[in-house]
Amino acid sequence: MVTTRLYTSEDLYVMGSDAPFELIQGELIRVSPSSTRSIRVLSYVHFSLYAFVEAHGLGDVYVGEAGFTIEVDPDTVVGPDVAYVSNDRIPEPYPEKGFAEIVPSLIVEIVSPTDEPGDMRRKQAAYDRAAVPLVWWIDPIKKTASIHPYGEQPTRLVRTGMLDGESVLPGFSLSLEAVLSKF
Repeated sequence: MVTTRLYTSEDLYVMGSDAPFELIQGELIRVSPSSTRSIRVLSYVHFSLYAFVEAHGLGDVYVGEAGFTIEVDPDTVVGPDVAYVSNDRIPEPYPEKGFAEIVPSLIVEIVSPTDEPGDMRRKQAAYDRAAVPLVWWIDPIKKTASIHPYGEQPTRLVRTGMLDGESVLPGFSLSLEAVLSKF
């Protein structure tokens, strides 16, 4: 019988910030740097979300590599490209070290050419298990976005569609065309 070692969020944390991994149900998943195109999209989306959230005092917006423990035993630690955490989900006191046990209110993933479809499905399944209220997968190459509201069927947007904050960020919308026009 072959057994696979399951890692914990603490194991991942002590590997340091240079460890190129996320953790999905205790399994280390290698992640690679994003393409320049993906980072330009990430920057635009982050700036737009941050400006809206700050202007309305709604919570925090994190960009790239901020680790969140979204499942425990076995642990899942993700570093989404952009994450919005509403005020009611921010722990008090905030942990001084390690990965906070926070399920973000909105996660935005920017698809990079190096992203494997199986890894993306696995990550979305983790987001579904953790009941992330809203997930956007933006694909700059295909010029589309996949919208995943928790408990509902995902929808696909083409270039002219609108990314909508729905009940997670009422009043926030972002033109997919504006996001993708940075090229």
